[in-house]
Amino acid sequence: DIQILNCALYIEHLESALYTEGLSRFSVQNFVDAGLEPWIYGRLQEILEHEETHVNYLRSAVANAGGHPIGRCAYNFPYDDPMSFVELASKFETIGTAAYHGASAMLTDEQYVSASGAILGIEARHSGWIDSSVRKVSAWSGAFGVPLNCGQMLTLVSPYVESCPLKDLEISPLPKPYPPLTISNLARPNELVSLSFTIPKNSTSSSSLSAIFLTSNTGVLTVPVDLQDEQKPVQVRIPENVRGDAFVIIINNAKDVLDENIFAGPALMRFDFDSADRLESKIRK
Repeated sequence: DIQILNCALYIEHLESALYTEGLSRFSVQNFVDAGLEPWIYGRLQEILEHEETHVNYLRSAVANAGGHPIGRCAYNFPYDDPMSFVELASKFETIGTAAYHGASAMLTDEQYVSASGAILGIEARHSGWIDSSVRKVSAWSGAFGVPLNCGQMLTLVSPYVESCPLKDLEISPLPKPYPPLTISNLARPNELVSLSFTIPKNSTSSSSLSAIFLTSNTGVLTVPVDLQDEQKPVQVRIPENVRGDAFVIIINNAKDVLDENIFAGPALMRFDFDSADRLESKIRK
């Protein structure tokens, strides 16, 4: 439970840092100049307050459970205007929601299960509000959420983390991230997407790989990977019916997405759609 709570604290630190930096960097007028309504700035300030409250609660929860709360890392957030700031916030809220979903299934203490569920509900509201009211796309991807474990969450956010307090990680180690999976081109459902990852040395199962798409609207979808050259990106056809946010993972020929079966990922892919289930013409990274 302590490790799972520290994983939650890790993503809350990240979210809090992003909102603190972005709202300090941009003004209400900057938002207006970027085509955003002025009241959106105030709502994002409220979200920041929520994330700071989550940080404080999780610090206390870890300490009260006899653990060492991890501290904030140093980050590198790639945005240069209010809209790209909002896009990054949307990604983090999507990842955070999925991480809390996964954590709720793994916690054993009833009080932490309840607290995780309470925070999960708020993170999901953050995610839905940003997507619908600010990004002007669907507030949801389907009828069910997608759960992620701590290692999968760490894999998704690690490109934005420059360094973390070494002492904290020695006292309170977190699971290792999985090998990274890079999406090399923008593509839509039923189109080919290039995925780059490193094949482990001396691997005996790299000749039979699959891309697993974890989706909210169509469940878990499996697509074969044609590995012709280990030095080049592989081509994978995105399942036709995927909508909204999907997490893609490369696994060996096993059927289960277990630690020992994961070669790389997850990576987040986004397929925005309108109320008639039509894909948006603009593909977002």
